[in-house]
Amino acid sequence: MAFVAKNPISPHLNQSKLGLPHCHILLTLDSSKIRTKDDIDKFVSAELPNINANRRLFEIVTKCMVHGPCGIINPNAPCMKDDECSKQFPKAFREETEENVNGYPVYKRRCTEPVRAGKHYIDNRWIVPYNPWLSKKYNAHINVEVCASVKSVKYLYKYVYKGHDAASITLKNDDSVNHDEILNFLDGRYVSAPEAMWRLSEFSMSDKSHTVIRLTVHLPEQQAIFLKGRQENEAVERASIKDTTLTAWFKLNLIDEEAHEYYYADIPQYYVFDKPSTKWQKRQRGGQQVIGRMPVVSVQDSERFYLRMLLLRKTGV
Repeated sequence: MAFVAKNPISPHLNQSKLGLPHCHILLTLDSSKIRTKDDIDKFVSAELPNINANRRLFEIVTKCMVHGPCGIINPNAPCMKDDECSKQFPKAFREETEENVNGYPVYKRRCTEPVRAGKHYIDNRWIVPYNPWLSKKYNAHINVEVCASVKSVKYLYKYVYKGHDAASITLKNDDSVNHDEILNFLDGRYVSAPEAMWRLSEFSMSDKSHTVIRLTVHLPEQQAIFLKGRQENEAVERASIKDTTLTAWFKLNLIDEEAHEYYYADIPQYYVFDKPSTKWQKRQRGGQQVIGRMPVVSVQDSERFYLRMLLLRKTGV
């Protein structure tokens, strides 16, 4: 089994005080999207391998992919918070994988006979999710999870905007007494040797492979209007004569038969939205590195929710 990364790639370099720079990379698969329970089970396992069928993988998993011990066995484990495991181990037994629980899958962990791992007996409840191919290749602890929600993107970009590493320092003079300990501390930026080298070399700190075009989803006469100061009337008048990406797409389908082949979310790959004229114009070049994205709409906003569903499934509207 191999991971084929095609289309969007969004890496960000993270500097560490103690070690070398390391990179957080979000890969979006094209034709190999993980959509079903079977897809999840194909890439990620949270169970002990069959020792008779694959002894080497069994030995790697029992050596590298067992959580703990914690709980009653070891109440002083680093993962213990308020007498409970912060990682929610041991997990519950489960006969099959559940696809989406608060944005995350819950992996299959069938009830089997305990096996000995080190000094303790463990079962599937203690296994950290892994990918069999990666575990066998690297013989190391590699936690593999299915990240199928927008939270994975938010997690990555917190590294972009978290700011620089910082350190608190205090200045002391042995010849004087300073009772104001708070003012005696300074917050300063911490620059490690690896980060200094990286920045002096002018290497990139973050990058993304694709341009994301935001597409509006709104009902008639309910598009968002932006204004400055007390210019409500002027803003409403401008909005009444200008099209949004959605209304311009409707008009494009009236005059361009080729546009009928594409979904609304795919239209930025083949057309460019010209803001001055508020019209979709056919691309002369490029488009392979462009993604159209519609905002998430709550099911409580039912009309917009179902409009978005139609836009995802209907072409040439």
